[in-house]
Amino acid sequence: GQIRFRTIKDPNTRMAELLTGNVDWLWDVPKDQAEKVKAHPAVTVMNAKTLRVAFLAFEMRGESAPAAFKDKRVRQAIAHAINRDAIAKNLVGPASVAIHAACHPDQFACASDVPKYAYDPARAKALLKEAGIPEGFEFELMAYREREFTEAVIGDLVKVGLRPKLTFLQYTAFVEATRKGRAPLAHGTWGSNSVPDVSAITAHYFTGGPDDRANDADVIRMIGEADSQTDPARRIELWKRVLVRIADEAFWVPLFTYAKYYAFSRDLDFTPTSDEIPPFYHAQWR
Repeated sequence: GQIRFRTIKDPNTRMAELLTGNVDWLWDVPKDQAEKVKAHPAVTVMNAKTLRVAFLAFEMRGESAPAAFKDKRVRQAIAHAINRDAIAKNLVGPASVAIHAACHPDQFACASDVPKYAYDPARAKALLKEAGIPEGFEFELMAYREREFTEAVIGDLVKVGLRPKLTFLQYTAFVEATRKGRAPLAHGTWGSNSVPDVSAITAHYFTGGPDDRANDADVIRMIGEADSQTDPARRIELWKRVLVRIADEAFWVPLFTYAKYYAFSRDLDFTPTSDEIPPFYHAQWR
């Protein structure tokens, strides 16, 4: 007859409440904790995909932008330095996949055949050398969620000689810093408001708005053309041009899709959906 939501900040307390039957359903369970309890006879553990993606965005606007990040070779070096597949597999969960385009693979018109930067530390070092900074350089990297994901990215960057300094913020402060150009490199995420169309992410970040850190005139113009189309085939064609340019210029480093771990009572028949909104109206007791 009713659903009671409880906010329990400590993850160990949350899991203890589930195992003792005081709560019936948890979401956003840490991966290591979910794997420990998945064999428990009273609990069902699921890892489900979402429409959220993670990415690195370079500050390239105006005179405040770091000179190094205005060099395409440096941006490409950072893209080659990160082992997306390992992060997705080892930290996020089996429903997560590495991505190379500035969109979610499940979104309409998200092209997968764009320039890709395979994990290649040697190539990353070579590009830094070509850019005249073989010894690497120090820069600030801002992030706001899943610190362990950001630390894995930092670990990969350090291996090629780069020296990122992590500034970890609350979301509101993170957004303010990125919009004001104070984040040389930002580890962001975006859930597209659960809209399965490429415009819900790429148009948000690349049309000259407050979150557009590349501010590329060609991309802005191309998105205007693509997003004005109603013919599906033409939309796919034009959006691919947009995504190819973003990838070729390495304005972003797309990283991986997010996946959530759910843990709930085996007495509950529940199926998660990729919009991250739990459809309890479809759930029932067994």
